[in-house]
Amino acid sequence: MTERPAETILTIEALDERDAAVVGAMPDLIRVFINDSHWWQNASFALPLLGFIVSSAVGAIFGYAEALGFGLFLGAVTLIMVPVVLLTWRGSATSIALRDQGVSSLHHGRVLEAFTWSELRGIERVEYLGNVRHKLLYGDEDRFLTLESEIADAEALVDAAFELSGLPRQELEP
Repeated sequence: MTERPAETILTIEALDERDAAVVGAMPDLIRVFINDSHWWQNASFALPLLGFIVSSAVGAIFGYAEALGFGLFLGAVTLIMVPVVLLTWRGSATSIALRDQGVSSLHHGRVLEAFTWSELRGIERVEYLGNVRHKLLYGDEDRFLTLESEIADAEALVDAAFELSGLPRQELEP
């Protein structure tokens, strides 16, 4: 087994323990990238929760029935959004491992996507409402791995994907 660079070892130590166990067992690991966001940071959950707290507090403290009612409405929205956010979070990569042979994306130790560099067809840049993501397109079908903007050092991941796959470097449209 080849010795891993110190940067890779430090990154593995920063991983969730379930991801670290899977990534640590990869003999051909080059580098791992971490998604350091959490499910509760999703705006579909966090914003109504914050609104519930503020509006309910204002309504209760100052006796404003409208503010209290709006706060309770936002509390109901928050409760409805919890399962939706949790279900979508299960499909978000908590880490992405680059290996000599290809890419693996993980969610708390469960492999979400895995493909070899020879399967990589292209890399797209997608911008939506100021949020930049990249898609690694692979396989014969319309399969892709989305690199969320929350992935630490996502631009380095994209650069490494071009280099490791042998794809010609293309300018990704902003």
